Amino acid sequence: MNNAKYILFVYGTLKKNERAHDLLENSQCLGKGIIKGYKKIDMVYYPGIVVCENETVEGEVYQIDEETKRNVDVYECEGYLFKCVDVDIYVNQEVLKGIVYEYIGHDEK
Repeated sequence: MNNAKYILFVYGTLKKNERAHDLLENSQCLGKGIIKGYKKIDMVYYPGIVVCENETVEGEVYQIDEETKRNVDVYECEGYLFKCVDVDIYVNQEVLKGIVYEYIGHDEK
């Protein structure tokens, strides 16, 4: 059995009181955090984030296991709509190494 743990930053439908939060129901919430170098975009049905220098995104931080990671990959259409990328997450005065789902296919105009 794989007991891998991931630190996941969420900024939209996976947050508390949002429609897909139940995917994280067995995960430990580590609090609120921010990531730098991204901006949040609204795509009507759900938000996404894209790389954008000098911007930040606020969200929540969770410790998740391998099974939850696989379920979130499916939910986020990992590799198709979103890609899972490594990111520094700022929680209180600490920097955590984690992952976030970045929107694929956004073309800045």
